[in-house]
Amino acid sequence: MLSSINKKYTIELILSILLGSLGAFLAWQMNLPAPFLLGPTIVCSIGAILGLKFSIPIFLKNLCFTIIGITIGTNITPNSLAQISTWPISLLMMVLTIVLITLFGMLFLSHFSLDRKTSILASTPGHLSFVLSISNDIKTDTPKIAIIQSIRVLSLTLLTPILVIIISDTEISNNFNINEKNISLAQLVLIVFFSLIIGLLIMNTKVPAPFLIGGMICTTVSHGSGLTEGLMLPFFSIFAFIILGIVIGTRFVSVDIKLLKTSFFSGFLLTFAGAILSLFFAFLTSKITKIELVDAIIAFAPGGLETMIAMGSIVDADQTYIAIHHVIRIIFLTFFVPFLIYKNK
Repeated sequence: MLSSINKKYTIELILSILLGSLGAFLAWQMNLPAPFLLGPTIVCSIGAILGLKFSIPIFLKNLCFTIIGITIGTNITPNSLAQISTWPISLLMMVLTIVLITLFGMLFLSHFSLDRKTSILASTPGHLSFVLSISNDIKTDTPKIAIIQSIRVLSLTLLTPILVIIISDTEISNNFNINEKNISLAQLVLIVFFSLIIGLLIMNTKVPAPFLIGGMICTTVSHGSGLTEGLMLPFFSIFAFIILGIVIGTRFVSVDIKLLKTSFFSGFLLTFAGAILSLFFAFLTSKITKIELVDAIIAFAPGGLETMIAMGSIVDADQTYIAIHHVIRIIFLTFFVPFLIYKNK
């Protein structure tokens, strides 16, 4: 029995790697923006909807997030930390955006035969595991919430780089600094080891994205103290982005096609409206605080914590700024969502 289960997961892992690699290769050849993330996301999502069964083991997923965290940590600079004084205004604007998106979604989804509590949880911009746990507790339409939330993450992954290209002159087809000094393999192994330990410790606190944050903390400390130096080796960054794209695609494995059809339109429109609201407030924040518009667009994106932080590293944005905003978004939702549920009893 055990061997058959292992065989099943091995086949699913091999298929996921093949699909992700194919997607990355095709996107690279087509010169799509962020090819190593978007390619696997698109191909794996299509494959899952067509009925293919594939999965990523939890240890590989955690390693992927750790590498992305380390990649971000190697790019944090004293200049970015010096800009922290301008962030309170930006954080307030981001929180306002979250409130408006959630309230809009609550009203919008009520027109699609969803009860008020289901509408609140389906329109929440992120914090999926928390939202689904609440959904199970209060007996709302959990499958529909999961589908709409999955559509949100997929849509944001596809829309964000397009918005960045349209709004700015940022080049995001391939931003790996191959000719820059890279961190040594020995130092990388040590950083990964300590990052995983930190991630495990953070995981016990229920803080979201523990391994991504663990990688960021470990590298920021080691680089800031001078113990290590250099950027992430491009091979490992590419690997991590491909795995992240596959992880997004796995959200649609074994999905109810009928439920997907009935939820796709509402889910996409909700995400698009949220993206427009976020774009407006990002633009406003950029004008008020002089923060780079690209940074604000990704920081204000309504969901996809790991994906948006990874996107920030791809476009060479201020990754400290983006990471802080997305972590604060999750913390705010932890209190805001139960409050809305309580007020709509």
